[in-house]
Amino acid sequence: MDKDYEELLIAMLANGYSRAQLERALKQLELPFSPEALEGALELIRERLDFYFYKTQPLKSDWFAVSIDAYWAKLRTEEGKVEEISLFVAVGIDLDGNKEVLGFWVLRGRESKGFWAEVLQDLVSRGVHRVLLFVTDDFRGLGEVIGKLFPYAEHQLCLLHLERKERRKLSSQGFREARDLLRRIRHSRDKEEGGAQFAKLLELVEGRGSGPRWPKRCGLRRSPTRPSWDIQRRCGGILRTNVVESLNAGIEQMRLELGGYFPSPRRMLWR
Repeated sequence: MDKDYEELLIAMLANGYSRAQLERALKQLELPFSPEALEGALELIRERLDFYFYKTQPLKSDWFAVSIDAYWAKLRTEEGKVEEISLFVAVGIDLDGNKEVLGFWVLRGRESKGFWAEVLQDLVSRGVHRVLLFVTDDFRGLGEVIGKLFPYAEHQLCLLHLERKERRKLSSQGFREARDLLRRIRHSRDKEEGGAQFAKLLELVEGRGSGPRWPKRCGLRRSPTRPSWDIQRRCGGILRTNVVESLNAGIEQMRLELGGYFPSPRRMLWR
């Protein structure tokens, strides 16, 4: 029964059983509870996660697009305190159009340039060498790191996140006008047409706010981040981090099933 017992423990852990729930379930099944077997199951899960859950798994060299997004959650620490964390997930689309999770990184505190250097260096060390397009939110320091590690890659800020920022900062009428201009930029025929529409968007946003930093608060910059208008016209769906949103929705469901937060750092990896 040793192998079956181990698989049973792994299945219970993967389905969110706490230690107390696991002991009760084994008792109802008239099976013994073995702390040693539990620790062995946990170690096996960790070994599997290191490979299958995107920690050490080798990656393809060339990717059409890599999308990175953050999911905010709460985690109970080993000391019993509940703190906020950020779970960053990277999803790649290869040259054949297949989607694949590349990795995830749990961060306590605010992201920084050093954090993003570790994230992208992790992808490089696992085999990623060439990426045509990165799609991200306006994470602090990420653009500079992408420019150093992937100097030939385009970096596109996610239009969905941009729209969300504008909705928060602008009036209802201002947001509708800005959203219309964003759509014109997205469907522009060339860089010149897109640049003209972008200038109108900046003028609109500056006119609805105060101070030189207002456009940046709405998610805009005076110069778009290395825009590739040909890529934008042909691959409009890649301009959003929505390739990650389905994963975040699954993580959110797991968090709710666990009572609103992840019970421990190790338990978060089990899920």
